[in-house]
Amino acid sequence: MTSFRLHKAAALVVVIIALAIGSTAPVTARDSSSTSKHVAKRIALMTSQKAAMDMLTGMAAGRSTFDRSQARAARKQLIRSTGSIRKHFRKPHLDPRSNAQPLIWHAWKDFKARAGTAEAAAKDLNTGSLSGLRRTLPGLMQSCLSCHETYRSTPNSFTTH
Repeated sequence: MTSFRLHKAAALVVVIIALAIGSTAPVTARDSSSTSKHVAKRIALMTSQKAAMDMLTGMAAGRSTFDRSQARAARKQLIRSTGSIRKHFRKPHLDPRSNAQPLIWHAWKDFKARAGTAEAAAKDLNTGSLSGLRRTLPGLMQSCLSCHETYRSTPNSFTTH
């Protein structure tokens, strides 16, 4: 396969995954008066990750112009946030507003491993060029989706309406 075809195929994969993420209900900071402070911090963490991912997927999919400095800032944010997933989920703070399944704490080793995979994928992001981003972003997106499908009560998935 030629280099052009590989880049085109990678771009198509990014667009498909971006559409899958974009078609899900947004992560929002809910009414904090009825949410425990620990769950509110988890929601804020996931909201910041979603914002960084939205920026990068927009660039990779061509919905926005590739900007190296913005991409690097998003990468930095994702490294920080994926690195703190284990800390934010360490204790089973349950709350009716949380999307976290109790399975997280019953399968803690697997959850920690998946968080580590996401952190490694964030570190591996190549934000030096659009082609680098398109080549490396699908790995991070897949690690996020994999964890959400397993440990989130309303997992990210394709929706049909």
